[in-house]
Amino acid sequence: MLSIGITILRSLFLILLYLFIFRLTVSMIDQLRQSARENEHPKDDPVLKPVFPGGDGAVLQVITSGDEEMIPGETYLLGDVTRLGRGRGNHIVFSGNYASQDHARILYKQGQYWLEDLGSLNNTYLNEMPVTKQTVLANGDRIRIGEVIFRFVRWAYEMESNN
Repeated sequence: MLSIGITILRSLFLILLYLFIFRLTVSMIDQLRQSARENEHPKDDPVLKPVFPGGDGAVLQVITSGDEEMIPGETYLLGDVTRLGRGRGNHIVFSGNYASQDHARILYKQGQYWLEDLGSLNNTYLNEMPVTKQTVLANGDRIRIGEVIFRFVRWAYEMESNN
């Protein structure tokens, strides 16, 4: 009787082990497929160039950076629509893990720049407050995405006087 119980327990253990390995394999294959889809570039959506039209000459200046690709003092010109994130289709691309593929965007409309979080997991912060809706940017505002802090500079003389 005891040997039958042990045999049944061994069989159940093996079945559970095989199910676990099967689910793990399926999960890994799904992640690989998703990663491959994210890295594809549709032919009608070319990689964006770093200089883009629009805006009124405002820039984002890197203040501090935990991202190896972004150097403090570096500036990024803002256009009518500026997308920020880890995905290659963004205008400002992050290499760190704290930014989402499509993290945030800055829009120029009605003579103002507006910051919008695109549903990122780690949030976008404006002056250390999480952005929950489109928010107007003011000269000197600080935008934090992951480990990178930018200063929004609308007028060039501000950049020179705050160094």
